[in-house]
Amino acid sequence: MKKYSLHFIVLLSISTLLAACNADFMDTKPQTEITADDIWKEASLAKAYMYDIYFTFQDAGFTEELQASAADESLFTHGREFRETNSGAVTDVNLGWFAKTQSGHQWARLYRNIRSCNDFIENVDAATFDENNKMQLKGEAYFLRAYFYHRLTRAHGGVPLQLRVTQLDDAQEDLLIPRASYDDCIAQILSDLDEAAILLKDRTFANTDKGRATLAAVKALKVRVLTDAASDLHDEATATAKTPIFAVYANKELLFYTKGSRTERWNAVKIAAKDLMNNPLGHAIPTFGGSGLTNEAKAEQIWSFFTKDGPDHIFSRYFIDTKQESGGRMPLFNGPSGYHAWGGNTPVQDAVDAFAMADGSKFNWSNPAHAAAPYKNREARFYATIMYDGMQWIQRPSDYAAEEPTGRIQTGYYQLDPASNDLYAGMDTREGGGENWNATYTGYYLKKFINPAKGDHRNYINAVFPFIRLSEVYYDYIEACIELGELDEAKQYLNEIRAHVNLPAVTTVDKAELRRIYQNERRIEFFFEEHRYWDVRRWMIAPQAPGLNSLNGIKITGMLKAGVPKQEKATYDESKWTYQYRVVPLLQENRKWVDKCYYLPIHRDEIQRNLNLIQNPGYGE
Repeated sequence: MKKYSLHFIVLLSISTLLAACNADFMDTKPQTEITADDIWKEASLAKAYMYDIYFTFQDAGFTEELQASAADESLFTHGREFRETNSGAVTDVNLGWFAKTQSGHQWARLYRNIRSCNDFIENVDAATFDENNKMQLKGEAYFLRAYFYHRLTRAHGGVPLQLRVTQLDDAQEDLLIPRASYDDCIAQILSDLDEAAILLKDRTFANTDKGRATLAAVKALKVRVLTDAASDLHDEATATAKTPIFAVYANKELLFYTKGSRTERWNAVKIAAKDLMNNPLGHAIPTFGGSGLTNEAKAEQIWSFFTKDGPDHIFSRYFIDTKQESGGRMPLFNGPSGYHAWGGNTPVQDAVDAFAMADGSKFNWSNPAHAAAPYKNREARFYATIMYDGMQWIQRPSDYAAEEPTGRIQTGYYQLDPASNDLYAGMDTREGGGENWNATYTGYYLKKFINPAKGDHRNYINAVFPFIRLSEVYYDYIEACIELGELDEAKQYLNEIRAHVNLPAVTTVDKAELRRIYQNERRIEFFFEEHRYWDVRRWMIAPQAPGLNSLNGIKITGMLKAGVPKQEKATYDESKWTYQYRVVPLLQENRKWVDKCYYLPIHRDEIQRNLNLIQNPGYGE
């Protein structure tokens, strides 16, 4: 009889524990220990086992090192493995940032949890607890297995499909499973989602514990999977024409989707998305306070939306301030250095420039009015997302408030004495009076998701990271319409979303232009939500994306106006200072796109363990 301590059930994978425990030598067991059979006798134990699988998500997208810094959204101030990732220096022995636990894409960890899902799928039917719990838990196991396999296919293409629990006598066989074709992987994921939909047919936003799978989550993940499969990266003709290393790759079945025509693939996206849009199962896209709000009021509504739960959230990870998890430390990890925060993942200039003007036009440094006042008359989402020089924030901690009492962000450099051209470094710069070793290089800080508890960035907060929102389903529907040439329908839904953020309607009749507008809208809408890294790849726009091939920030100087006397302190005041803004190259990373980075490599250790694994193009040669 096998046994293990209940204390560890939510901390370690039970499959790992079962492999490690010793055979019992008595026909009794202590009350603090449970056997493998006990899991299927008590719903509470089975739920604890399921919790362990969910813990794969750990700190979700709220870790210290964010996926945004592996894309053209931000720069990680403290460097680390992002340097290799963003320079194209990833190899089959150095996966850069994606080798880290924080990335959520570790090969071994995902397969460990897939095996736990297999355990549920194989054994829960025979459990002796009630049918409702059995159905829910089995449905969650199918959903999570689909989710984990989708993460693997996004990163690697076709992967080994392990669909049963590895037993001691057949472990060698399972360890030698070759990579399945991308087609077969997508088919398996969709099959798992169909099973989950049946089992979770009654699970909704209203009657399910937060963070657990629901029918809406199942349907939304299906839309995401189909959208990925329909995209350029997985179409052989398109991808091989754009990328030479794909054209000569001998195992194209691992990368490309062959089911149906491209029209049929995009129609499948439309059908799946419209199914949830027509019956959102208690969810709704946000209106951010509705119509009639000023841009300032709209920005406040948008910022507030991302600090709490709401019906747009379909599948999320929740954090509470009483539980000391890293996911509750976004204000510390990313807040300004002049607030005792770490300024970790700071928006880069290319991402800042992607936000439109308030009238919907593109921001352009070549426009003298834009260049003279780059933070004025921008769209509402800009003010909800980006901290910039002069932005009003909260009162500083008492030890810093003496130097900067206004609570305005200071990422610029100020002349204080008209008789001297010496410049005073703002509190939130790398030469300023705050924790300057934690200060931004780019000249910006993140505002989205930053909501300091009790006004102190060092406190843990209540937070929610959205893995899937209903808004994504709408965006996928719009994308499918564009690719099918159904531009009027695409604009109908895109303009509905734009109206909710005070932007005017799109009127273009050009498909390429509408695609460009859509892709930029998606970039802004899901900023820092772990979409951009994958989007630039599946669209195959990475070689032309400025922020993936260069790194820029802003240098701001405030010079005293004529007649203004010497100032004791610097503060944002247009009546006293004339501000100059200059985009500057940054040297912290050598950002350069390399085509092999459309996919991650399979680590050499995995290939040495399983000689049937084939490496992705561009690696290990």
